[in-house]
Amino acid sequence: MVPCCVNLVVQHLVVGGKFKSGGGLKGGGHYKQQAHSQETHTPLYQQALKHHYNWSKPFASCTPEEVNSCVEKAKVAQKGWAKTPLWKRAEALHRFASILKEQKAPIAECLVAEVAKCLKDAITEVVRSGDLLAYAAEEGVRILGKGDFLVSDSFPGNGRNKYCLASKIPLGVVLAIPPFNYPVNLAVSKLGPALVAANAVILKPPTQGGVSCLHMIQCLHMAGFPKGLVSAITGKGSIIEDLLTTHPSISCIRHIPQLPQPFYICHLLLKIVT
Repeated sequence: MVPCCVNLVVQHLVVGGKFKSGGGLKGGGHYKQQAHSQETHTPLYQQALKHHYNWSKPFASCTPEEVNSCVEKAKVAQKGWAKTPLWKRAEALHRFASILKEQKAPIAECLVAEVAKCLKDAITEVVRSGDLLAYAAEEGVRILGKGDFLVSDSFPGNGRNKYCLASKIPLGVVLAIPPFNYPVNLAVSKLGPALVAANAVILKPPTQGGVSCLHMIQCLHMAGFPKGLVSAITGKGSIIEDLLTTHPSISCIRHIPQLPQPFYICHLLLKIVT
């Protein structure tokens, strides 16, 4: 596996089963160096993850300015993705599923180090994630490939001289926040349905499980998805999560709740509405 034109905020990527230096936010085909970073500790080895893998730098931490940049790029990319035929979107998900399964060994290694899964369970999570992507692609074609035909005399004041075909349209930019215990599988469960339905996705990986998520996103971009359509943003929740959850360009939030987070997010959104 070789580095591809992904839009990631990460200091180090897993490439071909080995950890290699990345850089930071990638835009225009080049990595940009990150000035901010954070430590990630592995519960398995009781030390910083960067030391276990001999990394030169800790985990990259995205700034609010970079968050805004990623969201704006996602908005632009989503408009083009919505014009892509449904069968091509499903085909891209199938490619993503295949590449993810091919890379199960290095991603499983990340899961073992980051969240202390046993190797068997880690491999199972990656393979199951690939299966889920294929399922989302097939269900997407079945659900989105048909519309509801309505006759106009079904409500008062109209005759049968008009007809209506109702179909589903994408929401726009979806924010996906997976938890640490299944960082790959529960990220994929949000990515697959959103992408086949022609949405863009901003993924906020968990700090513990972030490297696994970033490798998964690398597989996604190798499948040929448009640049900017999916961005993985790493960073401290205290700095960027309020901005992400209340961002005016985010149309939907997919979040696995861990108390008290859902109450806090609802509180932020209610302040905007009222």
